[in-house]
Amino acid sequence: MDSDNLQNALYSLMQSGSHSNPAYNTLLHDYIKYHAALVIEGGIFALLFIALGVYFWRRFKRMQKAETCNWTFEKRAYFCFGLVSTIVALFMLLIVAVNLGTVLNPQEGFARVIWDLGTPQAGTQKAAHYQAVNTWVHSGSAHMPPVLQNEVRDRLSWQRPKAIVCSILLVVFAIFTTRLWRKLMNSRASESMWRLKAKALITMGVLAVPLTLLLMIMALANTQASFAPITLTLLFS
Repeated sequence: MDSDNLQNALYSLMQSGSHSNPAYNTLLHDYIKYHAALVIEGGIFALLFIALGVYFWRRFKRMQKAETCNWTFEKRAYFCFGLVSTIVALFMLLIVAVNLGTVLNPQEGFARVIWDLGTPQAGTQKAAHYQAVNTWVHSGSAHMPPVLQNEVRDRLSWQRPKAIVCSILLVVFAIFTTRLWRKLMNSRASESMWRLKAKALITMGVLAVPLTLLLMIMALANTQASFAPITLTLLFS
């Protein structure tokens, strides 16, 4: 058996529209969970950034009414944060919409996954995995083959801790960034503070924002992969 047989078997089951094969259903449901996880995660972060955007734009408008001409540091900061929050919220909503479409109609996306399986070199570990999955699919058994179970277990052994660590770091950086910018805004009237610490604090604040967003992406990706490890194991084993 080679990898082409696995692809052909999955294509045949997909095109037949049959849901009676437990092995195929397990693979398909894992693929659906992979995208459903991002719908939920992305939806939560989209709502969060929408709320932040509303807050920042309201603060900006209040300052705009109070200060007709001057763009103070605080006013510029609220404008930038409002703009960033809006862009990120729209981006997350786009991700949610795309993944929701996949959840509601998974066959088209799953067909691309089957195509992406490719043809591993004979005698490699990946070829052995494909052969085991191919045998599993043809058997129609509900139980995953041991070789795939072990690979999934190995992936989760580092994927879950990575998701937890990234999530914790995200919370820490979010709190740090919030307090840092609050300190910058509250201290804008202190000239001595600005002379001594302005450049360092502003540089830290500017760098903290993209780092926090990067940690958000890492937390999302690793959490998503932890909920649906089978598809990723097949693609990247």
